[in-house]
Amino acid sequence: MFRRATQRIAIPLLIAALILLAGASTAAAADGDIVAQAGNASIAHDTPTGTWTLTASGATLRLGLDASRDFSVLNFTSPSGAAWTTAPAADTQVHVGSQTLAFGSRQAGFAYQGVTVASGDTTLQLNATFTLASAGLRMTRHYAVASGSPSFETWNTYEAMGSAPTLADLNGIQFTVPPGSIRWLTGLQGDNADVVNDSAFTLEQKALTIGQHFAVGATFRSSEQTVPWFAVDGSQDEFYAALMWSGAWSLAFDRTRTGLTFSFGLAPMTTTPTQAIDGPHVVFGVAVGGLAEASAALRSYVLNGIRAGRPLTPLVTYNTWFAYGTDIDEASMRNEMDHAAALGVELFVIDAGWYAGTGVDGPFDFDSGLGSWVPDPARFPNGLKPLTDYAHGLGMKFGLWVEPERTNLSLVGAGGVDEQWLATTAGGYGSDHAGQICLATAAARQWLMDRLTGLLDDVQPDYLKWDNNMFINCDRSGHGHGATDGNFAHVNGLYSMLSDLRDRYPDLLIENVSGGGNRLDLGALRYTDSAWMDDRTAPSVHVRHNLQGLGALFPPAYLLSFVTDHDTEPLHDAPDMSLYFRSRMAGALGLCFRSDELSDTDTASMATEIGIYKLMRSPVSTASAGLLTKQAEAENGPAWDVFQESASASNQVVVSAFQSNTGVSTFNVKPFGLLPQTTYDVTSVDSGPLGSATGEMLMSQGIDVVESPATAAHILILTARQ
Repeated sequence: MFRRATQRIAIPLLIAALILLAGASTAAAADGDIVAQAGNASIAHDTPTGTWTLTASGATLRLGLDASRDFSVLNFTSPSGAAWTTAPAADTQVHVGSQTLAFGSRQAGFAYQGVTVASGDTTLQLNATFTLASAGLRMTRHYAVASGSPSFETWNTYEAMGSAPTLADLNGIQFTVPPGSIRWLTGLQGDNADVVNDSAFTLEQKALTIGQHFAVGATFRSSEQTVPWFAVDGSQDEFYAALMWSGAWSLAFDRTRTGLTFSFGLAPMTTTPTQAIDGPHVVFGVAVGGLAEASAALRSYVLNGIRAGRPLTPLVTYNTWFAYGTDIDEASMRNEMDHAAALGVELFVIDAGWYAGTGVDGPFDFDSGLGSWVPDPARFPNGLKPLTDYAHGLGMKFGLWVEPERTNLSLVGAGGVDEQWLATTAGGYGSDHAGQICLATAAARQWLMDRLTGLLDDVQPDYLKWDNNMFINCDRSGHGHGATDGNFAHVNGLYSMLSDLRDRYPDLLIENVSGGGNRLDLGALRYTDSAWMDDRTAPSVHVRHNLQGLGALFPPAYLLSFVTDHDTEPLHDAPDMSLYFRSRMAGALGLCFRSDELSDTDTASMATEIGIYKLMRSPVSTASAGLLTKQAEAENGPAWDVFQESASASNQVVVSAFQSNTGVSTFNVKPFGLLPQTTYDVTSVDSGPLGSATGEMLMSQGIDVVESPATAAHILILTARQ
């Protein structure tokens, strides 16, 4: 396995031999000689025609790439054989100085330098290098593929050959595909847990007319308004693309007579790099079928390409925040750990408030004292390590919350934070009580890494919850960035820190949270193992809405939400405990409540549901998701909302069906993607075995799910006979 470059690394780190352009072929193919192969992924070179062909799971990307021609994508073909290009063209552009240039254009002054190829166990990478002498710029266009997914990851590396050039609006990909309806996903739409906003993470769809323009993006963090992903419906295929970037970005579509042209990359900015930098990575691909099949294809690339085989393992997670706020101490946490372990919790996380100075303005004031990095000696006289040991003694992992990118202004100076490290916009901090630490500053990053590693070495947690509750685009001088590229520099600094943590603590699990889901993207997923979707973690229909929307892009096992004691869904004498738990069990199951407010009957019901989750977790851990109905909605939603999770490596499929309209007592569920001639045993987690049928019969005739007097939540497990 080799490691591809992150946005902070100039040249890819390749733990494999580089195969140079000069004929290192190993086998002949229709598209030339195969120079590298990993599973069903390959890279071939045809010297006479000057073409390189990347293939993965039946999808083919053919590049015109030698000194005798302009660089171009000659064709892009789906596993069905359908063409997804309308004409040969460069698939990225370069904004340098006042010019916008097609990458690899000889007329624009690009000079071809050569190609290298690297191979790993399941991944391959092609690197094509050009120079642009007029700008003193060396550029490398990278393509990576992974066995098992018809997906391609691509990005540019920019390196000054002399004085630093001025680059703008770094582009990830520019492409024209046949026309089709565009699908996209709204973002968090605000991070106040008290605000009801059911427009968050909603799947949208739009068909453009000829001449119509459509654009979405982000100004600060990746998923504040729109998640950086889209798909395009084809007649028999689904095209998809996702930007691996956690900051500001831009996506624009234009419908022309010949197709649908899109440009995907960073939001408007300029940067003058003094060392090699990477632009944003983009993953794109095409799968036979519809959105569910595209999600499955992307899931495979996430696991094998982006995460390099590092699994997603959703744990039953207890978190203290909604139940305790900052009103925590060693005794109360030990007591809650006892209850949590008895329920079957596997990970206990102490959220914000463990440090000195919190709670000045009430039990949910975690800003006071933020940035001290020191456990409150009054509440934790022995530090936090004894709690790690106590959790381990109960058979649980232990986790801890941090917010490295922010500090209370009262701690600036005396607390160790240099005021010069703070981000500003037009001279202001963006807050009257807190400041953002600009991660573009090497000294600030080093100070934070010293605090983080000191804390981790002392407490030895298994899990780190990395939060971010404020963001501004820094335009302050002296930070190593200019007036418009502070966002770019900060995100690169963030990736640098996360990468360093991964290297130093390879077994540490990291949670991605940003005032809820303000920073959900595949770039963050490279480094993190779970993501808190939304501070609005109730009612259940809202959580299902989020899971069903985000499941189009992310493996469900990455998506974390919490069962909480909500006004409309009380946990004591719960009207439907199964509904509350099962609405969250399609992803990573989180719990957040005070156990001393529950009865033995309550906790027995919870323990039963946790047992069901552990039963279905094995297929969920590697699954992709697909909707069998419209997305759940708090108002005017479907009478039943049904969600399917399947994994190619598992012989089980999990179907979760939820009844919202008591007037519709029966619903016919038709699963997808089953093996037609294989027999499946169908089991209800409540009623037991329901019968057996072939995949073809189940997909065509379906399964009738009938209203239950016990719960509105039904889970079916379909197990293929071996």
